Amino acid sequence: MSDPEFSLIRDRWIEALDLEGRTRQESLRTVFANSHELSSLAGELPTQAFAILRLLLAVMRRAIAGRAGPAARVWQELWDSGTLPTDEIDAYLNDHADRFDLFDSQSPFFQVADLQAVNGKVSSLERVIADVPNGEKYFTTRAGAGIDLLEFAEAARWLVHAHAFDPSGIKTGAVGDRRVKAGKGYPIGLGWTGNLGGVFLEGATLRETLLLNLVLLDPNSERFATDDLPAWERAPDRAQVDPSRVPVGPADLCTWQSRRIKLVHNGSHVTGVVLCNGDALEPFNRHRLEPMTAWRLSTTQTKKAGHTRHYPLSHNPRKALWRGLAALIEQVAVTSRIDERAIAPGVLEWVSYLLDEDALDPAHPIHLHAVGMEYVNNQSVVGDVVDDTIGFRAALLASDPAIRYAAIGAAQTAHAAVSALGSLASNLAVATGGEGDGARERASERGYFALDLPYRRWLVDLSPDTELVVCGERWQCVVREVIESIGDGLVASAGAPAWVGRESNGTYIDASRAQIWFRARLRELLPAAYTESVDKKEIPA
Repeated sequence: MSDPEFSLIRDRWIEALDLEGRTRQESLRTVFANSHELSSLAGELPTQAFAILRLLLAVMRRAIAGRAGPAARVWQELWDSGTLPTDEIDAYLNDHADRFDLFDSQSPFFQVADLQAVNGKVSSLERVIADVPNGEKYFTTRAGAGIDLLEFAEAARWLVHAHAFDPSGIKTGAVGDRRVKAGKGYPIGLGWTGNLGGVFLEGATLRETLLLNLVLLDPNSERFATDDLPAWERAPDRAQVDPSRVPVGPADLCTWQSRRIKLVHNGSHVTGVVLCNGDALEPFNRHRLEPMTAWRLSTTQTKKAGHTRHYPLSHNPRKALWRGLAALIEQVAVTSRIDERAIAPGVLEWVSYLLDEDALDPAHPIHLHAVGMEYVNNQSVVGDVVDDTIGFRAALLASDPAIRYAAIGAAQTAHAAVSALGSLASNLAVATGGEGDGARERASERGYFALDLPYRRWLVDLSPDTELVVCGERWQCVVREVIESIGDGLVASAGAPAWVGRESNGTYIDASRAQIWFRARLRELLPAAYTESVDKKEIPA
């Protein structure tokens, strides 16, 4: 049986949303050409769209590699043109067309042509599809149905995703891989992108999104290495890996071959997969090359290793993005020694640089998009998927931190007020003879949920012309209105035993005292909300 033809350049396989929210499929060539009329990438999972976005950025980075001049000027020319440089992109894709054939006999895209399992078997498609972990139905999109066949387009999407997000754990042993023991490939870690608390910036169109994330300078304000090549510009992979190979730059990391894969087909559909270990990569200290995550300083690992170690800052799927916003933006434009602090995502530092160079309008609206996977069972199974966005004006990322500090301060105010609400709920529970921790947690989650939309609305209104003090006072009024209302409801529903109260750790607690303490704490946290001079009529709805 001859191999079918499926060109990722010519054939449509990338899912995207148009400006009306309708799903359509694009090829590599058309997704760039039509990027101004697309709102975003789509896919079976948010992580799939993120992996494909990184692939597109690798193509763009290499397509414009020949452009000379200061990085800000190169970028601004692209931004102001109204379209992407499709002539350069098309020429680049044409030069490497043979490497984008999904079933090429010598160098199939992101695969190893002669890959074979030591046991000679081919695995089912569940091995490459993240929403159906082996032995457990995870997402309801496929519940009740096996996966025997995949269209070539969907198989291509999952292939890109597997290199990026495949869980760790024991893999099929590949013939020719010297690491294999007893026919098994023992764990080497996650697909590279799975290590990240992924972040990227979204504009009004896919074109804007691609350009906002096209970081042209490393943290030292230097161009990335000229030999930063994606997988399709390197020699085709084989089962045996080079253990000494390390990534050179973002194009390399965006297409890092974390696995060795071979798609098996029947001529019209993909029917199985051979999925083995690929290039292992420790996640620490890649911040100079990987701009799409924040980095935390691990004091424990630094002490053990004897030198500074930064690790990707992962997302917490149980917290909304705005609640952890400070960890992502607080270090933007900070110039102190990085071996003593956390590091902001490179994409945010890049926009800060563009603002300083007057290449981007500070009032331009953008969204920070967080995406990632949480893994469980020693990182061998997908536990949860993170997908959240928050909008603001580009000025939030300027080197002048005033707006950024206002946003962080407002979130901290919300955290403190929710903590006061949690204490009220705990005290009411104790007053009735109950357990306080559960009541605290439930009330806190309720408070955060109630403040979620108001904070997002408040943040997007911050602009270079905003009177930050007045805006902060209005936010305090919003927080008081929301949290006080929930607190009053908790007191009203506490029941008669709470008004009688009881002693706990030497302090008598009843509903009346709990409410007094709660109100006093809110007055302390939200002084502007209890001052008549604040124009409460202008509080955002």
